Amino acid sequence: MKLARNILLVDDEAAWLRTLAITLNRLVPEAEIDTCIDSRQVQNRLQVGDYALVLVDLTMPFHSGEDILAMVRSDFPNTRVIIVTGVNEVDTAVRCIKNGAYDYFIKTDDVDDLARTVRRALEVVGLERNYLYIKEKFLSRTLENPQAFNNILTCEPILLDQFRYLEAVSASPEPLLIYGASGTGKSEFAKSCHALYSPNEPLLSINLAGISSEYFEQKMCGKLYHHNNGELEAVAGLLHQVGSGVLYLNEIGALPLDAQIKLLTLLETKQYYPLGSDTAYPVKCKFVVSTQDDLLKLHQAGKFRSDLLYRLRVHKIKLPPLVERRLDISMLINHFIALAATEMNLPAPIQPADLATQLANYDFPGNLHELKGMVFDAVSRSDGIALNTSPFMEAINEHKSMNDTPLNTIIFPKQLPTIAQMNQALVDEAMSRTANNQTAAAQILGISQSALSRRLKGH
Repeated sequence: MKLARNILLVDDEAAWLRTLAITLNRLVPEAEIDTCIDSRQVQNRLQVGDYALVLVDLTMPFHSGEDILAMVRSDFPNTRVIIVTGVNEVDTAVRCIKNGAYDYFIKTDDVDDLARTVRRALEVVGLERNYLYIKEKFLSRTLENPQAFNNILTCEPILLDQFRYLEAVSASPEPLLIYGASGTGKSEFAKSCHALYSPNEPLLSINLAGISSEYFEQKMCGKLYHHNNGELEAVAGLLHQVGSGVLYLNEIGALPLDAQIKLLTLLETKQYYPLGSDTAYPVKCKFVVSTQDDLLKLHQAGKFRSDLLYRLRVHKIKLPPLVERRLDISMLINHFIALAATEMNLPAPIQPADLATQLANYDFPGNLHELKGMVFDAVSRSDGIALNTSPFMEAINEHKSMNDTPLNTIIFPKQLPTIAQMNQALVDEAMSRTANNQTAAAQILGISQSALSRRLKGH
């Protein structure tokens, strides 16, 4: 479901109605404009179509603008009304505002001001409807479109809450900000947003790391080339290619300040000009942006504009690191085992029952990327029956060695231990370092697993 951006224009003057429709189509291209010349049809039109905004004349046959205002506020409370009339009466304007009109405009006023008011009203309606929808979704604790999240494996409550939030705000045309460390699944959430917002339209993405301001503008808006022979050559930008789909901007924190101004203009005006052209085209897509940086800190350092920051933070999702998703570890390992076995054309080995427990104290600094790499390495080393756990134990030991002060020499106690005691100490240390994994411990000690097993039984 998309939030309504439909506008109904009501006026008994056909010429003015047509002029206003053309003007708003040009100045507010993201809206869909319908017209109605007979005030008696307004209620039926509102029942059939979901309109966010009604612009109505004050003086008309059959039903006045004030009658329609009262009806809309009573029967369609989620729809806003703007009075657009030729009657310049202060008392009437005040009365309409008191009775719930969003604004009051005189037909001779600047149409640019009217367009700005219309856009603000659409944003207000969108925020109001978002709030009600989010509230309803969190109270119900259910998902209407669970299939949109088939690409994300989780049973963690914190992520399931983010599913419900994303489903609620995905209908909004406002930008969605996804932030989290590298490897936390930001691109997968962007795919889910696309599946909810416009599954039949394109999903395009661009990584902004290292991009120049000039290249960003050309990539987004496209370019019109004027050849000497008079021919024109057009190169379509992402905004043209994506149409009414979703445009995913990855690493928004890396965007240069000059390019940030251009992005802010696109978000505010909802239109763009291809380079070399003076013709404006509407921006119809939904923007999803992601970052692993703290945008507020970047702003404080003078590297990110505050106006763009607040524009992007209308809807935001924070993804937890893998260390906070302990319930998902075993399930994710099985998922990556299946992927690795398919890609390498190998039989899928079985995950040891205690592997997730052994990884309980490992914080996965590389998040999902790191876990996937470990599993692919483990599958390539496996015998086709049991998953080789060496890559996991090696990562645990490397992490431990980075945090512990290494000792280059063995420090003996005052009374030397016996050979048997030293052998047992080595076995105990190897088992401790590998989280009691006999295969990995035997590799460290340079003996076979059967030999290690005999020593453990003897102990």
